[in-house]
Formats: sequence, structure tokens, C-alpha cells
Amino acid sequence: MGLRILSCNLRSGRASESALVDLIRTESVDVVCAQELSVGLAETIAAELPYGDLTHEQVHRGNGTACRFPVDVSRISMPKRDGWIVRLSPEHWQVLSVSIEIVNVHISGPHTWPYFPHPVRRKRQLQALLSNHERKRDTPHAVFGDFDASPIWPAYQRMLSRYVDGVTGAADTQPIRTWPYLPKLGVRGLLRIDHCFLWQLTAENIRAVEIPGSDHLGLMVDIRVPAKPGHQNRSATLSALPSTNM
Repeated sequence: MGLRILSCNLRSGRASESALVDLIRTESVDVVCAQELSVGLAETIAAELPYGDLTHEQVHRGNGTACRFPVDVSRISMPKRDGWIVRLSPEHWQVLSVSIEIVNVHISGPHTWPYFPHPVRRKRQLQALLSNHERKRDTPHAVFGDFDASPIWPAYQRMLSRYVDGVTGAADTQPIRTWPYLPKLGVRGLLRIDHCFLWQLTAENIRAVEIPGSDHLGLMVDIRVPAKPGHQNRSATLSALPSTNM
């Protein structure tokens, strides 16, 4: 058994509330990592998954993480938008044999106005995220979110220097392109910019899911947890990875 996690950019709160609720229920989602979350959508998600962090002042057009069972909540201080951390322990999550952490981030896009601050901000956001990794090397954890970066971009490459890409590291999983999602134009993802990075965890059954009203496809991931921290040999995993794709 494992955990089912949904990472989704909700287009500044314009995603369909009813569709999101149906997705959470039908897929039995355990954790939602939401980006561009509105107050209204936060309330809707919290009615289904009542634990986590959906009450912070940055929820409005910011991040929020919702969980099925109790968690400990903390944040990574980052420019513009903090990173959200939820710590899941075996005390409350019976499928776990060790505590793990789920990190939810939204890295600033390089394409939004004003352009000049974004390269510096992105660099500092990544630096804060990777510094957290160094502090948490003994803790299995996963980083989900909208990185506004495909595999050819430096932000992705910096993450890959420390983590395993859950998508390319999973067996029999093709690259999952999540943006843009424009169903009226028949466009269902051209680029991989929503990611799942893993440390001492394994992903499987990864797939893109439709969320009406959003311009991103959601990323649904089942996480397998090792029996003991350090169970996964990261260097062996990296050597077996296929090349990344746009």
C-alpha cells in the first residue's frame, strides 16, 4: 500500500470546484498539493481533506496542502511564495512505517511581467528548496509542484542533481506533459513543467488528470514508502534512468 497524491495548478482559483471534489473522491486522494489556490477552492478541498495548511494568508493565489489525516505543518521561507511542508507520521497514517514529508512549491515563472526580478527570484527559491533538502537528507520526502520549467531548464536540472524525477524514474511511465491544457483547442499538454521529485521514495501509477477550468493537467502519483529510511539507493536509481524529455 502507499499514498495517492494529487499536484494541481488551479489557475488562480478558476478550476471547477465540483470536478475537483469528484476527482478527490473517485481517486481516493490522500494529499492535495495545490498551486494558484483561491479561498473558495481551499474551503472546498478542506471539506474533503480537513488536515494540512489551507488557512495561511498566501492561500489566495498561493499554495495550500490538504491531507486526509493529521500532519505536522511547516514552511520553507522563499521569496514571493513559501514552500509548504507536511510531515506524515505512522501514528496517524497506518500505511507508513516511517515518517515522510511532502513539499508543495510553485516556482515563479520566467515569463510573467515584470521580467527582470524573476531570474533572481527563481534562483533564490531553488536555493531555499535545495537547502531544505540538505537539512532533510535523513527523511524520505517528495517535492511536488509547478516549477515553470521543463527538463531542459536549469531549475529542473538543479532539482535532478539532488532528487530522482518520479516520472522518468517510474517503470513503464512515459513523459507526462501537463501544460497547457486547452480542451477547446484540442491541446492536452505540450510541456512537462509540473513535477514530482523524490528522495528515498518510489513512485508508480503516475498519470495526468483533467481538472476543468485549469490550464494545467493535474499530476496524480502513487507513492511507495521504504521500510526504513535510506532503503532506496539513489545512485543506482539515477544510473537506470532514461533520458529526460520535454
